[in-house]
Amino acid sequence: MAIKRPAKLCVTDLDGTLLDSQSRISRVNRQTLERLGEQGILRVLATGRSLWSMQRVIKDDDPFDYAIFSTGAGIMDWRTKELIYHKNLLQNEIHSVYEHLESLNLDYMIHAKVPDSHHLHYRAKRELPDFWQRLSFYDGFAKELQPAALFEFREATQFLAIAEAGSEALYYDLQQKLEPLTVIRCTSPLDFATLWIEVYAEGVNKGSALEYLLNRYGVSFADAMVIGNDYNDIDMLELVPNSYVPSNSAPELLAKYRRVAHHDNDGFSEAVSHWLKKA
Repeated sequence: MAIKRPAKLCVTDLDGTLLDSQSRISRVNRQTLERLGEQGILRVLATGRSLWSMQRVIKDDDPFDYAIFSTGAGIMDWRTKELIYHKNLLQNEIHSVYEHLESLNLDYMIHAKVPDSHHLHYRAKRELPDFWQRLSFYDGFAKELQPAALFEFREATQFLAIAEAGSEALYYDLQQKLEPLTVIRCTSPLDFATLWIEVYAEGVNKGSALEYLLNRYGVSFADAMVIGNDYNDIDMLELVPNSYVPSNSAPELLAKYRRVAHHDNDGFSEAVSHWLKKA
């Protein structure tokens, strides 16, 4: 069956962008999402959260058409709950990442393959508070990683390593050593300071997932808008000409993209309004 072509496509990050500080969609932002749907504009959520974690704050009937989750490792049709795309790390890649993270003595986690990414194994080395806080969200789904059990992993969604704020040199080092795998940095959404380093399969990022949807529907880059607030949003912010960042974004993003209101002050709705007026 042919896929009906939408007029346009709107993409929003979740934490620090669409959601407010209490992890809620405001009344204003919800109304904006509903109006977009009425206008035939495709509404896409793009988050670094696993599918399970995303579903803790987003309801089944919330006004979205697609959800990009795990930073682009998976895409779900939000209306039918069909998984339409996924890409995992393979066994040889898993072993390579493990060896590098072990040598750096970092706290890290390895998440099971899409869509079961909420199941994870962890290694506590430096035992940073942010590491334990993140682990607490996966209570009942997390096990300590025994090195001998690593060979049981045929596929995995990602590794997530946690390092002290200001450890960008570790990120750049891993990015170089693990090429062509995708290595992404982001600021912890828990303490807003600690560095998270995420490792995915080659080509996995929010931008690639967005491009997949644009191609699926035949929508041009010029007919899409994106809003996001952190480093893991850069790939999709760079992909389209209509890119926005809320005022609470990382400094490097604020310097490069159009700034809108803080995520607690409906920056998403301001961005949509500006975008539609330009059209």
